[in-house]
Amino acid sequence: MEYLLSIAAKSLLIAGGTLLLLKVMHRRSSSDRSWVAHLGLLALLLLPVGALALPALNVVGPAFLATDATPVFSPAHNGTIVDAPAASEVASSTEPFQPATAGGGGAGIDWLFWAYVAPAGMLLLLTLIALGRLRLLKARAKVLLEPHWLQALAQAQHRMGFKNGTALLTSDELRSPISWGLMRPVILLNTDATKARDEAEAIIAHELAHVAGLDWAKLMLSRITVALFWFNPLVWLLAREAHQLREEAADDAVLAANIEDTQYANLLVGIARHECNGLLLGAHGVAPGKGSLTRRVKRVLNAALERAPGGWRWSSAAAFFAAGMTVPVAALQFVAPTIASAQSEGRFVADAPPAPHSVANVAEAPAPLAPPAVAQVPAPPATPIAPEAPRAMVDVSATTQAALAAASHATAEAHDAIDRAIALKAVGASPAYAQALRNAAPNMHLSNEDIIALRVMAITPEYLGDLARSGLPNLDADAVAEARALNIDGNYIRGMAAAGYRGISLDDLSQMKAVGITPADAARYRKASRGLPSVDALVTAKTSGLTPEDIDPDDGE
Repeated sequence: MEYLLSIAAKSLLIAGGTLLLLKVMHRRSSSDRSWVAHLGLLALLLLPVGALALPALNVVGPAFLATDATPVFSPAHNGTIVDAPAASEVASSTEPFQPATAGGGGAGIDWLFWAYVAPAGMLLLLTLIALGRLRLLKARAKVLLEPHWLQALAQAQHRMGFKNGTALLTSDELRSPISWGLMRPVILLNTDATKARDEAEAIIAHELAHVAGLDWAKLMLSRITVALFWFNPLVWLLAREAHQLREEAADDAVLAANIEDTQYANLLVGIARHECNGLLLGAHGVAPGKGSLTRRVKRVLNAALERAPGGWRWSSAAAFFAAGMTVPVAALQFVAPTIASAQSEGRFVADAPPAPHSVANVAEAPAPLAPPAVAQVPAPPATPIAPEAPRAMVDVSATTQAALAAASHATAEAHDAIDRAIALKAVGASPAYAQALRNAAPNMHLSNEDIIALRVMAITPEYLGDLARSGLPNLDADAVAEARALNIDGNYIRGMAAAGYRGISLDDLSQMKAVGITPADAARYRKASRGLPSVDALVTAKTSGLTPEDIDPDDGE
């Protein structure tokens, strides 16, 4: 129990530290930030091994995180520190005092163990199922022999310096392009994609960027880490950010191949609506979903961003820095204050009433008048005992077992509350902040994970209240976080409503804002089209460089 709590606390430190470092590095390229994010995930995966293999670094910490051995109790002194007995003496003196296991007699079910293993096993099983689906999909796919696509693949491999063979397949069972694999990587296109000859170069360049960057191995690392640390909300946030950075790094590789940014942005918007989310558990696609679409489109259209990776020197420095941060955390071992001071001198704390015998002579001391659970040792005739001594002695076994049972019960009840409090405190989300968010948007159901995500995005209750008062339907935390990243406020929402786009979702508003559509632009497009264009049509027109003046009023388009 203590070991699991210690690992959980360390995982919070590593995941939180990595997220904070990514926020500090916001000006670096997506490739560099992706490297740091995946180093953090690798550190989490190696954390249990490091905690067992590295020498312990004892630090005084909370009692519920302490992993020290139970101190030896002795009736020698009251609250004093005595010399530690020999191993054989400890075994003989503490044998009657073994605490009972949960469930009694060692035959009970370890509910804490299964409460951890069941979700972890389920997440790993979902990943295995996704990999099985990919294997089956590959077996039923056909080799793409169209010269135009083969030429696009060869050109992309030449630009990226990627010499390994990559299989190019096509399937009718797929809704959008995906890629996966290491030794024999596969790029699998859907039938509709093979018809988009003008977009062949951009699609192949994106998928090949995933293959060249070994992103499939990084995806598997992320899935396994999330499965093992499913209880840590910061690990989920880190895995989501790592996924986003892998896609952004692939976007940067496409733009470096001289693909036009507006053309590529239009490609992302079109394919995101047909993404195979189930398959994405085991493969990379062109667009992982609406949640990341607005952020990626905004980056693609921002020519001022840094896109070039830092090179092997920077990557090596980042790896050394990550190891220097992770190793002390893995070796960290929390100890109770009294135990820590006693262990530093090679002694134990005695916690029992005073008696005239030392620990070394405890086997010779007369047995107290106690319940049958405590072994009775006859007193030697040469050692008389005062009449009041038996009444002063305590049944250490019964007291210890009762204390351990009470502590275990209290810890079990507080376990969930402690985990939630640690996660919220790690990002600075106080109870007052959480309550203010719920008051600002009473119709939203905000879980602790939602509050953490909103806090990371620096969303204030005032901002959330402004969105809620704008009359938007079905607000959720992910949509609000995207809106905050795009600087969408109540004025923008009311302006778009005045232009005719009222009652639409925050996702639709985010798509329009991501490509730079203002309320004035929406009004001009509406006037030129002689009607209200759909959100998809408006976004497509903007990303394609089509201005309201280019629309032929006679055609009504």
